[in-house]
Amino acid sequence: MNIYLIRHGETDWNLIGKVQGREDIPLNETGRKQAKKCASALQNTDIKTIISSPLIRAVETANIISNSTNSAARLIIDDGLIERDFGDMSGMTYDRRKYFDTFGYEETMEPLDKLSKRLIDCIHKYARKFKGQDIVMVSHGAAINSVITVLSEGEEGSGKTRLKNACISILTYEDSELKLGSFNLSPGEFMNAMFQDS
Repeated sequence: MNIYLIRHGETDWNLIGKVQGREDIPLNETGRKQAKKCASALQNTDIKTIISSPLIRAVETANIISNSTNSAARLIIDDGLIERDFGDMSGMTYDRRKYFDTFGYEETMEPLDKLSKRLIDCIHKYARKFKGQDIVMVSHGAAINSVITVLSEGEEGSGKTRLKNACISILTYEDSELKLGSFNLSPGEFMNAMFQDS
């Protein structure tokens, strides 16, 4: 089975480089358009189930995808897909965050190993539950990157990969094992990859 791990569409905070973390920021108009493009790219995947982080930017993205499928996919909200808790850095711009990084503010953040375990446990849970069916999971940049880090054995992901808004990463689940396929694909890149595989 395939698991399509999708980052939410753009928000105003993404646009100005603010750390969002658990702040509940909605999609902006660009983000809604990105989610619609993502939905179009996924139309031929026969998705019946979408699992989303509870944060509104992820839920909005998931709803747009669900409403665009031929038979509206069921939507499940799961806290396991929520973004990393950035602690005291939440709301900071990138430049200010870099300054504070040098003073140990990362100690207030959710540790990366706990973040990746939370996400991977959640993915395994639904991969077992919907075994044999492709599913969509909508989450966040830091959260998805933590999964990519583990599955790529540190070659990509956290600190190395800047995920695009509404990007699609493809995981496979076989014999209880998760593997990383293509990742950080724009909807157009995803459609090209699917066309080449067919």
